[in-house]
Amino acid sequence: MDITTIKKELKGRVAKGLNFGVEAVDEVLQTDSELYNQFILLKSKYNDLMYLATINTLPYDQITLGLNQLRNHLLSIIDQLEESDLEKQEVAQSYNINDLPTRRANFFKLLDIHYLNLRAITFVEITGTNEQEIFESREAIFKFYQNHRRQFRNREDLAGEEGTSIIKNHFKEWFGNEIGILEVYFKNIKHLLRYALANEVEQSFFLATLQSLFSRFEQTLLFYYAYCGMDETFTTLVKQGGLVDDSIRPILIRPEDLEGWV
Repeated sequence: MDITTIKKELKGRVAKGLNFGVEAVDEVLQTDSELYNQFILLKSKYNDLMYLATINTLPYDQITLGLNQLRNHLLSIIDQLEESDLEKQEVAQSYNINDLPTRRANFFKLLDIHYLNLRAITFVEITGTNEQEIFESREAIFKFYQNHRRQFRNREDLAGEEGTSIIKNHFKEWFGNEIGILEVYFKNIKHLLRYALANEVEQSFFLATLQSLFSRFEQTLLFYYAYCGMDETFTTLVKQGGLVDDSIRPILIRPEDLEGWV
């Protein structure tokens, strides 16, 4: 391979995962290269960061920031490579999957947080006698959504673009004014989606796991959070991750709103 092709292959490995990029550069870089010390420093920082991730001492957003900085540094080293820096003239086609258990462990830690957030969601129903009944977790989400459906029942102004604006504004106002429990719930789902989509080797497993998590009513509330435009990045990630499927169509306020999603 010429140096241009090798650089392309190395960057392809980085795209599949930082660990794969580090492994590939380590394989082809000569120890007496002027770039080798830079690479060893990067590799040391990467290993330290992975250790901190496994013992759960850093927030996920800090881990992501650290990985992005390391990824940029590794790409810079690849850009600086000359033929004289190379010990080998080709990049091996096989992958070292030793890092996959760590990736899965981190993913399931995020799932644990998801279930904690889900259990924290509560709905208080007050009857005519002022007695309270408290619903939690998925039952609470069901109750929240049923309240929204009742508010739109028998309305005749929901057709076309006017109806779209009414529904989007309704949910945007409601999500914007709720006390924060749902906000945290959705933020963690956003983290889960980012993590799943960033791991090409394990992406199908991670996304299939995520898609299996949600009841139809959870999917529906998730859909309206994305649909109303509270967080455009969240909306994009939900579409990319396929978290909404056609099973929710019968329980939507307007089934046609699902067009373009599935």
